[in-house]
Amino acid sequence: MTLTPPRRPAAPTPARTRRVATGTASLSATAATLAAAVILSAAPASAAPATAPAPAPTTSGSTAALTWGGGSVASSSPLPSLPSLSSPALSSPGLLPDPGATTPGGPQTPTPPAAGPVAELVDTHDLAGSTVEHGDGPAADAPFGGISGIDRIAGDRYIGISDDRSEKGPARAYPLTLPRTATGGTGTATIGAPVTLTDADGKPYARGTVDPESIRVTPGGDLLWSSEGDADAGIAPAVTLAGPDGQARLSYTIPEYHRPGPGRGIRNNQAYEGLTLTDGGRSAVVLTEGPLQQDSRNRLTVYDTATGMPRAEYAYQLDPADPGADGRGATEILAVGDGTFLTLERGYVPGQGTRGKLYRVRLGAATDVLGRPTLDGREVTVEKEELPDFSPHGENPDNIEGMTWGPDQPDGRRTLLVTTDDNFSRSQRSLVHTVALRL
Repeated sequence: MTLTPPRRPAAPTPARTRRVATGTASLSATAATLAAAVILSAAPASAAPATAPAPAPTTSGSTAALTWGGGSVASSSPLPSLPSLSSPALSSPGLLPDPGATTPGGPQTPTPPAAGPVAELVDTHDLAGSTVEHGDGPAADAPFGGISGIDRIAGDRYIGISDDRSEKGPARAYPLTLPRTATGGTGTATIGAPVTLTDADGKPYARGTVDPESIRVTPGGDLLWSSEGDADAGIAPAVTLAGPDGQARLSYTIPEYHRPGPGRGIRNNQAYEGLTLTDGGRSAVVLTEGPLQQDSRNRLTVYDTATGMPRAEYAYQLDPADPGADGRGATEILAVGDGTFLTLERGYVPGQGTRGKLYRVRLGAATDVLGRPTLDGREVTVEKEELPDFSPHGENPDNIEGMTWGPDQPDGRRTLLVTTDDNFSRSQRSLVHTVALRL
């Protein structure tokens, strides 16, 4: 999302959060140099959104968080050789757990993590200077940037979505090649000609009608993407299932109380920021960046991927904003593959930069609130567990928004790629942080 300096909010009352202990992460000289490169001059282009004060939350357990910091291209042609993917190739092959399948009195204590650092920054790669392929489609003259979501297709092939609201060019997604280095980092990237996102009639979206934020690839090779809409203009958020060529095939049926209106629905610039697939691709999970106008907690909504109908919904409690931050928001969700999820929260601290945390989330005994227009504070929220900080020096990671899995590290640890949205600003960059995780 494109962030503007918001009103300073009252910090929400946090859900109980369990912070996992970790050893000291050791960085190679190369990784340390790259990590230092992420320090940017403070630019208030990406403050997290204001959130409403929350009632004392009810939670069924603890919360896992990882803490950060104290071009012309074109073509509306289909993605090259998009395969019919098996579940292991997806970013989100996990199973959706049964919220009722917990032990009486709450969930069991999570298994302690394996010995060694839970999270370690391997390197940071700047997409500036990447090889760019040109095309002749509707987005031929559009600048590369605004990458707010990313997903792995297979091997070293990914797709990223730009949050351009069809203003600098048509709404679009970019095929990306991100080779892995011998040390487990990210090598020189190739940016492919963009896939133009179009409506059911094959027409590019009109200026200002969509705000793309996250993207996932289904097992069949289709593209599932979310849009924040525009609450101020009365435009509802959306989840769209499109073919590999970007043409819409299905618009999801969103709950009526999500639609913007006086005193209800999404808040402007705080809507469908996070999206992932789970249950072998049969379920899509959408996480709002902030609470609805009538709520004090975010909503995590589960949809049937094939039909686009909502199946369940849960309350998600944001952690309090960092000291001095202009609010806080959830920017992405990613299925782990064992019935749990990772979520990314971030906020902007004037004069310092972005601060972010990563959490392990379980549905546990969370209350299904689908069909409830208003949350009253008595619902049981999802469980969040804070993962430790992988960045030992408190660098500014920039405007972190996208997450996907990469090939495992040479030592067997999982690879998490975290990308940043440069907002088409000269003071920000499009970065790929490579993080080794031991979950």
